[in-house]
Amino acid sequence: MLRTTVLPMTVTREGEEVRIHAVRADEQQTQRLRELGVLEGRTIKVIANHDPLICQIGDCRFGVCRRLARSILVEPARQSA
Repeated sequence: MLRTTVLPMTVTREGEEVRIHAVRADEQQTQRLRELGVLEGRTIKVIANHDPLICQIGDCRFGVCRRLARSILVEPARQSA
């Protein structure tokens, strides 16, 4: 059985790519994040881990305040077999 580590996006390193596991924000914030492409299963790259946390999905870069970034749960983008 493969165990996956799920952590808040705020603990990722700059340049790291992670997979979005879940978003645990209120309904309005979750909807806005979905509009930006923050969806379960998508890969997201952390460009700068400051406040705001700058991330990239595809060709789109955007900032997320650290408080909101803590509600985005991520896991390693690549799983070893």
